[in-house]
Amino acid sequence: MTKEDKAAVVSAKINNVLGIFILFFGTVILIAIIFTETTVGQMTNLVAGLILVGIGIGMMIFAKKKIKAINNQQ
Repeated sequence: MTKEDKAAVVSAKINNVLGIFILFFGTVILIAIIFTETTVGQMTNLVAGLILVGIGIGMMIFAKKKIKAINNQQ
């Protein structure tokens, strides 16, 4: 494994952890819908939560694909 490959794997692992964090944060916002009183607040939390969950899942998928691609090159 070259130096560039090692750096790419480390970067992908960092992106995976960030994706997990953003996914968790988005889930917390989605759960907060239950405790929001107004309809506007509920819709705002829904949209924000779904966006964050989507970004988190996307980061995790791209990171895992990158790690898998680098490992398959060997």
